[in-house]
Amino acid sequence: MASRIVVDLISSDSDRIDLISVFLKQCFQKYAPSWLPDNEACLRQLYASLETGRHSRVMLDGDANPIGWIGAITDTDTWEIHPIAVSPSHQRKGIGKLLVNDIENLARQSGAVSVWAGTSDETHSTSFSRIDLYQEPKKCFENIQAPNDHPVNFWLKTGYSLVGVLPDEEGLGKPGIHFAKRIVG
Repeated sequence: MASRIVVDLISSDSDRIDLISVFLKQCFQKYAPSWLPDNEACLRQLYASLETGRHSRVMLDGDANPIGWIGAITDTDTWEIHPIAVSPSHQRKGIGKLLVNDIENLARQSGAVSVWAGTSDETHSTSFSRIDLYQEPKKCFENIQAPNDHPVNFWLKTGYSLVGVLPDEEGLGKPGIHFAKRIVG
């Protein structure tokens, strides 16, 4: 079996896009169920990632099947990762980290100095949704708690710093959680 590769996802890759849409929904079902509630929403997200000013990259296994996907919104100095998903059967094998590294390298080559990403707490699973962020904004940075499989832990393990929490970004009591990383010396 050949090694995994990361390539651009392009609009003519309709079979790959269909396969990615299946695992994309699965990846967000647990902690952000309303964001990509059905296959149509997943397909819209995938095709939006192909627009000008964006990058869409897919990791293929040795048989050229998609096992991970990452999108990025580009800007001069800072790129946003939006979104990232790894097929559930391939999670916890370093694929997400490899996809993030790929985007960081593309951003660095373009002259960007940092990359950021966000996640949410739509299901009240983290310590960010258990406090009034308007009354105690500093407290959210102390003793962060989240289930092991929550994206908060992925971003922290990938070397990203928690840089902000926006109360109610995803609805009442559902904060947006933001991470960033400097990618240059």
